[in-house]
Amino acid sequence: MNIFKTIRPSNLVLFAAAPLIIYLFASQRNYQRSLKAILGIEPHAGAIFVDFVFLLVALVAGCILPLLVLRGKISTSRMRKIAWPALGVNLACVLVLLSGYDLEAFFHSVIAGGGDTYGNPWIVEGSRPARLTSQALEIIEGRLRTILLIYLVCVPLLTLVAWWRGRDLQHKTAFWIFGFIGFLNFEALFYIVFVGHLGFATGLMVTLRGAFFAYIFAAALGLVWAGMQGLKPGQYTLRRFVITAVSCLIISGGFFLQDREDYVLVGSLEKRIALIKGTPQSLADTIRFGEYPGATSTKSQLRSVVDLDRALEVLSQGKVVTAAFLPVAQAPENVPVIWHTAFLADKYRIPGIVFAALGILLLVLTFGAYHHRTHPLAIWAEFFIDTIRGIPMLVIILYVGLPLSGAVKSASGGFIDLPNFIRGIIAIAIGYSAYMAEIFRAGIEAIPKGQVEAAQSVGLTRWQVARLVVLPQAIRIVIPPLGNEFIAMLKDTSLLSILSVRDLTQRMREFQAASFLPFAPFNSAAILYVILTLVVASFLKWVERRANSKYKS
Repeated sequence: MNIFKTIRPSNLVLFAAAPLIIYLFASQRNYQRSLKAILGIEPHAGAIFVDFVFLLVALVAGCILPLLVLRGKISTSRMRKIAWPALGVNLACVLVLLSGYDLEAFFHSVIAGGGDTYGNPWIVEGSRPARLTSQALEIIEGRLRTILLIYLVCVPLLTLVAWWRGRDLQHKTAFWIFGFIGFLNFEALFYIVFVGHLGFATGLMVTLRGAFFAYIFAAALGLVWAGMQGLKPGQYTLRRFVITAVSCLIISGGFFLQDREDYVLVGSLEKRIALIKGTPQSLADTIRFGEYPGATSTKSQLRSVVDLDRALEVLSQGKVVTAAFLPVAQAPENVPVIWHTAFLADKYRIPGIVFAALGILLLVLTFGAYHHRTHPLAIWAEFFIDTIRGIPMLVIILYVGLPLSGAVKSASGGFIDLPNFIRGIIAIAIGYSAYMAEIFRAGIEAIPKGQVEAAQSVGLTRWQVARLVVLPQAIRIVIPPLGNEFIAMLKDTSLLSILSVRDLTQRMREFQAASFLPFAPFNSAAILYVILTLVVASFLKWVERRANSKYKS
């Protein structure tokens, strides 16, 4: 009965309800279909899952020996009990793969499943689910077999060389050899777990990956904000910020003093108005809603054209377009002028606004830091945390996912065009970093100042004090609240469905809209989220117990 003492009481309730849940999904066809759709189970899911487990075992086993060597925790007993069996499992799996094991379904899913089925020569155009072409599959299988053959030959030889040179595997040669082997195994393991399209549970993996990456990013940002709050100003800190702010304002003034461009609205407002691509949005809205002097209507129809020649062409035809917004120098002389204006081009206006905003912000931060005797970046971190905590997470996701990402794409000329999944991860990380910053700050402030002073007295730098003294103790203190943040983040990944990210919630909505079932998809999604939450909570509780026991020992 002692085993029940190690199980959380809430999980006992889940175990008690498990037979009912299993019976529900086993006996009700609607629940089976909804579960399959929500999890993202695709054709050939069974074969894909077997291949995934097989490769997972091979790669994990291949990482054990390099990990022990790199951490310096290898010995003869560990080699006999752990390392050699793991290496044997790894080589046996590789040998099975070379003997002709079928990985075709796995390749189709992991490599082709996440790609674009249009315009990709390696993927069959329009295939659902995506499938590799026969030529691409042949190339991949041939290269994989070559890599596996080299791996099967080199790893045992390198292991024997390292063992012979180092004996206890602490020799530099062994270190570099196993570092390279471990890197190859870990890189492949990371790809199939966190990147590859896994057709046996696509929706579930999207949810788990979103929560994992958002949590890592949020924790890193939270540490940055917490570190900024603890900054102390140096002798010349405020002076440097003032100089930087004034420089930004001068640069901004230089942009705003550039020559304006003269444009005229010519023609008649009977039909549509042609606007050249790149016309500032404010002017386009002014023309659309008739907010300029001499406007005869409250709203006009617009038509975007690629360049000046196209605008003159459609204006001369007069079929769809009877007016155009053109540069004064290129406007036809025989066409009546409706409105004349001058504006600063976006290539000057946008940088001018950015530098002006940055300069004003730096001046405000410097002013606040001067009166509160703190660092300007500490003021900024506090402002960021208070602001982000006051904005709903859904608003942050929509803002980062739509207008902000669109602005970044436009500013980079289309070079930076992030997928909706990455946009959602960044948005959730930004939102939760404010809460995690306060958690880290509370943990850091819980460390007695005497320990910090003692560490500094023995000659440790501020970075060494933070890394060796403060953070190890602070992390142990903040493990419970950090675990709560991960659980909340796991549930908030459902908000990514607003960006059409096909996680559990989005797939539930798609299935419900297609099937018109009232309860099965919603109940299935709720049960899945409860199971995930309880599993994560149990894991975090185990981590907390391990951390506390290690600290006490």
